[in-house]
Amino acid sequence: MADPVADAEAAVQDALRFVTVRSEDGGLIGDTPTWFGEHLFGGFLIGQAVHAATRTAPEDRRIHSLHAYFLRAARAGKPLSFEVTTLRDGRTFATRRVEATQDGTPVLAMMCSFTADTDGDEYELRSGQDVPGPDELTVSAGPTPWVKATIGPSPPESDGTRSSTHRMWFRVPGELPDDPHLHAALIAFATDWTGTGGRPLQLDGKVEGIVSLDHTVWFHRPVRADEWLLYDVHSLVNAGGRGVLRGTMHRADRSLVVSVAQETRLRPQSSSSSSSS
Repeated sequence: MADPVADAEAAVQDALRFVTVRSEDGGLIGDTPTWFGEHLFGGFLIGQAVHAATRTAPEDRRIHSLHAYFLRAARAGKPLSFEVTTLRDGRTFATRRVEATQDGTPVLAMMCSFTADTDGDEYELRSGQDVPGPDELTVSAGPTPWVKATIGPSPPESDGTRSSTHRMWFRVPGELPDDPHLHAALIAFATDWTGTGGRPLQLDGKVEGIVSLDHTVWFHRPVRADEWLLYDVHSLVNAGGRGVLRGTMHRADRSLVVSVAQETRLRPQSSSSSSSS
């Protein structure tokens, strides 16, 4: 198999092309690839929405949180239109609303906030200390433009629960421009890369039947998409045909940089569709 890290320049160009939105006829347009299949990966919508929002970000502020609802499935290969509304430009925080449409139909609604980092206490609940680093694992191709090194879920406890339901390292190979908004948009894309981690009783099944409903991300510290990040996903509950998961992203030194929370709709899986993908 070809080395997934070999063509780093192509990966960088893919990253820039897929996440970047452009100005056209007074609005913002995002092109979409066709390799997702019929419908777009939800993280793609979030990544482009973040990039659209950053086009109006106040100088010297970065995105620190977003809250998004997936309204309808978006089709691959068709452009997306983004409308960004300024809700508040305060001295410390700036708030934006982003609406994404496709063929005039709403597909995503998102609010996000920007601020500047300040000095203060440093505390975090440490995790990920006991997992191998990416240099100890096999690196393989992920969805364009990413590469990944998979760890897998943690072993089940005596009651069948797992502390982690999906763990992997990921990055964009190659060196990306020093644009914090670009890196935030790419990381936003990756926050939806949870595999089957939200369905802990069928981790070996396919992702069909898992539909993202809403999605929240907090960016605690500046982060780069071209450096290895550990994504650790924990499924909290499956009930009422829905599931809630949380995830954390860590730098190589295991410092916590991003937190994620997501609710999904979980359609029942037949035994024939739960074979390993």
